Amino acid sequence: MTDKNDKALTDNTENSVDTTSLESAKENSSAPTGDAASASVTSQQNTNASSTNSKALPAVALLFGVAALGLSGWQFYQSQYSGSQALTDAQNQVIALEQKVERLNRSVESNSTTAQQLGDMNSTLSAAKAQSDELKAQTEQALVDLSSKINKLNNADKNDWLLAEAEYLIRLSNQRLLLEKDTKSSLSLLESADNILAGLEDPLMFETRKAIAQDMQALKSVASFDLEGRYLQLSALYEQVAKLPQREPSKQWQEQQEPEAEAAQTSRSALKQLFNEAWQGLKSLVVINYNHKPIKPLLPPAEYQELVTGIQIQLDVAQVALLKAEPAIYEKSLSRVAEAVNQHFDTTSQATIAFMTTLTSLQQVNPNPDVPMPRASLQAMRNLMQNWKATTPAPSKQGDNAL
Repeated sequence: MTDKNDKALTDNTENSVDTTSLESAKENSSAPTGDAASASVTSQQNTNASSTNSKALPAVALLFGVAALGLSGWQFYQSQYSGSQALTDAQNQVIALEQKVERLNRSVESNSTTAQQLGDMNSTLSAAKAQSDELKAQTEQALVDLSSKINKLNNADKNDWLLAEAEYLIRLSNQRLLLEKDTKSSLSLLESADNILAGLEDPLMFETRKAIAQDMQALKSVASFDLEGRYLQLSALYEQVAKLPQREPSKQWQEQQEPEAEAAQTSRSALKQLFNEAWQGLKSLVVINYNHKPIKPLLPPAEYQELVTGIQIQLDVAQVALLKAEPAIYEKSLSRVAEAVNQHFDTTSQATIAFMTTLTSLQQVNPNPDVPMPRASLQAMRNLMQNWKATTPAPSKQGDNAL
């Protein structure tokens, strides 16, 4: 590129020199021919000038070439520098754009997360609002019910309260018989309800008092069943099992069970040993068996503890069967307890005798006795409450203001 610039500069210089020479020749040819001397002098000067110009032209051309070469180099340097600078700027712009894109991506992700959180919050708020509306509806309904009850209480008088109390006592009497078979408490509750109705002195109470009297007479004809007392008796037997004395074997049985190895190691004379063997033979002809039952040895501590634990478990089963009104399970558990006590414990001991006496009385108890339910009195009381509300006039406004 620099060589082309130098060549162009040289051609331009030569063209300018030729043009100058031609113009000078034309001027010389067109000048007047009056004075020959001046013409020759002028031509000589022009010749000298032409020779001088011809010598200065290479120097000027060289100078212009060097200038053109420097200018071309400067332009090349500027073009290279500006190209590298533009590349660097472009790279920086690309990096900046990538950073902006990354920031935009992060912003988009953050916005999506925020949008999701807002959606969750909206769902939570919607659920909370629905729950609040439901609670509000329940509260309003409760207020309506409470207001209705308050109005009923404002319209109630002393007799209404007494009738409600009598109805409650009859209901409680039914529950005592149904759950606990407690005839004594049920009878007492019916008597209290009858006393309340008697104190009202109203003919409407006649049928209800008649039904209560019939139920009371039916309960009096049934033997009382103390469920709580029977349960506590079983608990007392549970605690007493560990204190019962074991059945001890006879001395004859203990002597027969002694190891023969110990007898062989004793230092006795042959005559004394023979006498003892004869005596033992005679004694073996007579065996005393108490209560006509096989005599067993004392149990080891581990087996004795297992025996006591087994008896206590059977007593626990009897307690549960008593509460659940299961006669078959109750009787079977107590039978197992009696058999184990007679077999492994001393039946002549006072503690064992007292234990067996209580156990025998408990065996005679029926956990599910047939007791009459005072349903007639309860139904009569319901009918009385309906008739009472129908016949009782509503209190006047003056009475309400006075209250």
